[in-house]
Amino acid sequence: MHNSFSCWNPWRWYGELRHVWQDTRLLVLSAQIAAIYAAVLIPFKVGIPIIPGFVELRPANVIPIVSSLLFGPAAAWGAGIGNVIGDCFGTLGPASFFGFLGNFLYGYVPYLLWGNLGWLSSGREPVVRSWRQGLEYVIICAAASMVCAATISWGVELLGLLPFWLLFPAIFLNNLVMATLLGPPLLLFLYPRIKQWNLYYRDLTFMGAVGEKQEPSGDLLPSASLPRAKAGSVAVSIQDVTFRPMHVEHPVLKHVSLDVQRGELVVLMGRSGSGKTSLCYALNGLVPQFIRGEWTGTVMVHGQSTTQSPVWQQANGVGMVFQDFETQLVSTNVEAELRCALEAQGVTHDVTDEASFHEHVRCLLDLVGLPGLERRDPFSLSGGQRQRLVVASVLVREPRVIVMDQPLTDLDPAGRRQFLRLLTELKAKGITIIIATHGIEDLMEADRVCVLDQGEMVWQGIPRELLGQPDLAERYGLNPYPLAACFQGKGVQVLPATVEEAWHLADTLGLSIVAPESHEQDSDVVRSEPPATVLELSNVSAQYQLGVPALSRVSVSFQAGEFVAILGQNGSGKSTLAKLCNGLLLPSEGRVVVLGQETQQTGGLSSIVGYVFQNPDHQIFAETVHKEIAFGAENAGCSPGECDARVTEALQAVGLTGAEDRDPFSLTKGERQRVAVASILAAKPRILIVDEPTTGLDAEESVRMMNMMRTLNQQGHTVIVITHDMGIVANYATRCVLMRDGTILADGPTREMFSDPALVQSAALALPALTRFTQRWGVTLLTVEEVQKAWSAS
Repeated sequence: MHNSFSCWNPWRWYGELRHVWQDTRLLVLSAQIAAIYAAVLIPFKVGIPIIPGFVELRPANVIPIVSSLLFGPAAAWGAGIGNVIGDCFGTLGPASFFGFLGNFLYGYVPYLLWGNLGWLSSGREPVVRSWRQGLEYVIICAAASMVCAATISWGVELLGLLPFWLLFPAIFLNNLVMATLLGPPLLLFLYPRIKQWNLYYRDLTFMGAVGEKQEPSGDLLPSASLPRAKAGSVAVSIQDVTFRPMHVEHPVLKHVSLDVQRGELVVLMGRSGSGKTSLCYALNGLVPQFIRGEWTGTVMVHGQSTTQSPVWQQANGVGMVFQDFETQLVSTNVEAELRCALEAQGVTHDVTDEASFHEHVRCLLDLVGLPGLERRDPFSLSGGQRQRLVVASVLVREPRVIVMDQPLTDLDPAGRRQFLRLLTELKAKGITIIIATHGIEDLMEADRVCVLDQGEMVWQGIPRELLGQPDLAERYGLNPYPLAACFQGKGVQVLPATVEEAWHLADTLGLSIVAPESHEQDSDVVRSEPPATVLELSNVSAQYQLGVPALSRVSVSFQAGEFVAILGQNGSGKSTLAKLCNGLLLPSEGRVVVLGQETQQTGGLSSIVGYVFQNPDHQIFAETVHKEIAFGAENAGCSPGECDARVTEALQAVGLTGAEDRDPFSLTKGERQRVAVASILAAKPRILIVDEPTTGLDAEESVRMMNMMRTLNQQGHTVIVITHDMGIVANYATRCVLMRDGTILADGPTREMFSDPALVQSAALALPALTRFTQRWGVTLLTVEEVQKAWSAS
């Protein structure tokens, strides 16, 4: 395993050290290394000095060695700068220059030497798994420690502060001992993850060279089935793109071609893993510039190739809303988030003074449905509100193309309607919009739908054509339109795509809905006595920072074996209520009682009330899927054998068997969501609370997830879901708790709640299309199966 840069060519050294300041990823890595190095150095400045003012006991000295082997020249800059930052806390002086230089070399020499020691090199990756790797590691540590110690000691002696013979051995031994003892386990932990996340420096430089050779000329012809648009009217041109990421066996995009007109709204659909996100990332150069791999084809945005200019230069022209939208939030309040988006991109705007800037922000927040929240901390907002804020941070730069990956997942129905009005306004301005999503019902005004499957473009058409073909939707892992499914088998050539079309078709066929004598879904089990109360909130209030109330005197109880849906618009208090139920939050007033004990007094609540966060990344922490899922069972006191059995059972339940050894953070968001659910299932809590269980999941994954929760409920577990998906509620929940402005608006059986459209609408929600269809005949039905049983020919 040899270095991609020759160790003996000084021009190579200069080139790669300079390259760090030209590559955003490497610059960020350098900054992170500097911050971590300084943070670990600083406490020991006043801890255990060896030579006061010059050398302290430094466990942090392992960081430059490990970082150098992983990140190459980025570690050199990080180590040098981190040491100077540390000196600012007590020892900053003329000698700090030599400290910078010594640590700079200390963070560069290991990278240069690994694999370049001739017969002493192990020829393997930079981890210690064999005696030869261990020998190579010790030699490199000794060499780097010697160079660092010699540089600093010589400089300090030159300044007349300390003699070389006194300082050199202290620095050398300190570096060598810390690096030798602490480095091997740290490398064993970090190296697999760095490789998996495509951050290993030698991979980055190698794949960069490959990518340059593979860049096509741009003269490729489009697919025969996709006619080229008129010259000058095409905003986005994707021609014969194939992409296989590093460390992935098969391409995620295969010969994809697509032309998108200026001002067109195009929706990308397909099951998870079909290539939607990769195609979105290719539109602003993230693929293949940041997400490296084998790339062929061209992507042109307004005539410019996405592979020929840095990603940061393309951000003004192509605005991106990620599926993991929270990663785009960086500021301490809403207004600062929008200001940061402008300043970071250097956008020249009509805002000429503070007053006009504030007015611009106010109008933009009104547009996305966040009026009056300028001073709120973004992370005190609900998930749906944070998603709208990210959309606003993209719009503030006024890009000509906007790409959104799953932008509707965390929005309530009212938020979705507002979002669709926003899309209409953007289209009218000539802005091109490309959206990746799993559902099309909310995007009926789209100009085109493109379906991907296994990386290939398999179908294109208008939304109503897709809604009217349930078989096509199921074939490619999409949600079939329930109303269309109700008419299957009726000999209809064209199935309905709206409620109005369904009413007209029913009249044409002479069909009507007759109320069944009983609704089996309402009561699956006849109970001889009322079920026990397992969870109760009495006059509970809660608030977040700045005195913003989240809940106000809420009283509600949950019984054993219930399947309850908590509903309400973004910011109505649903997630706050859920966090109170398992003790993550404590009420400012009132009582929360679980199995007869208040949450303030109950220990081990996590084994009684399992809570799956809206964002799975807020609870995942372990290095493998197996360890993540086993954690809850281990805390519950299970034996190793029982833990393994529970892990296996939980993985089977969420459809992730075989992923035990994967790093959870290398999985897709939908897979991470399932890991989070499995980790709770393994603890076998009596009460399971899941916040937005189907966020980011495709149709097949959503059905699997909800069927799993139904099975748990049938086994006696109390299941509480927080969701905006009214179709999920209709198919699975037997009871609804409707919230508005931090209070309980209504509470009752699902069918009873859905029978009152005005009540549902008052909470900024909307009934499913299927239910609205049946209410024409004075009947409230909830599922396709119920409708098919209730058909009556007139």
